[in-house]
Amino acid sequence: MKDEDRSIDEEKLKIMDVLKGLFGSSDSLDELKLIRNYKPIPLKQKGDIEYEVKYQSSQIEGEGHRILNVVTNKHNERVIVYRLNYGDDRDDININLRIRIITNKCVKLPDPNIYLHVFQEDQHIQIADIRIEGAHVNRGYGSIAMNEILKLARQLEIKFIDGWISRVDWDHIDRSAHFYRKFGFDVELKEGSGKILWLNEELGATREEFESFAN
Repeated sequence: MKDEDRSIDEEKLKIMDVLKGLFGSSDSLDELKLIRNYKPIPLKQKGDIEYEVKYQSSQIEGEGHRILNVVTNKHNERVIVYRLNYGDDRDDININLRIRIITNKCVKLPDPNIYLHVFQEDQHIQIADIRIEGAHVNRGYGSIAMNEILKLARQLEIKFIDGWISRVDWDHIDRSAHFYRKFGFDVELKEGSGKILWLNEELGATREEFESFAN
């Protein structure tokens, strides 16, 4: 075998080792292709959703991330809400929540993403993005995510949560506005954009206080 060929084979083995560590199976390359193409991943044990919840939770925690909650939704899916941790000083400033969706047949991809910015001195969280796309829309994942955002806000003694309804959401603005109002947000709409604001009344938060540092 030529040195060049040996080097290529060694690199392939290294890549396979990394993939096995990530996905825990000899089918790592097949799973990687599914993930890249957002194809559903079959359950490790056919029909055993509880085993899959334990397996996926173990994989998530094994990568250093934190499980926040596991709930069963109206579709009888198991929904794992987890928080990404990278072990640096940005983990408590830029918070990334994700949702792993498990049915009795597969793990559905991609994981919905929630991006938050925390301004601890102002007791303020800004919702940068709630990214729920494609077939995941209108299945209750946004409500599951928002419950975790509000729970996190109370744990951190946050007074204010704000964000925007962007122009790209304008074709379903009524649905978006209803969603935020359902969770106690004030919604201010203008042509082509909107603002949302949640006040933690338990901590005596007021709009005037928010506007004093936000403007």
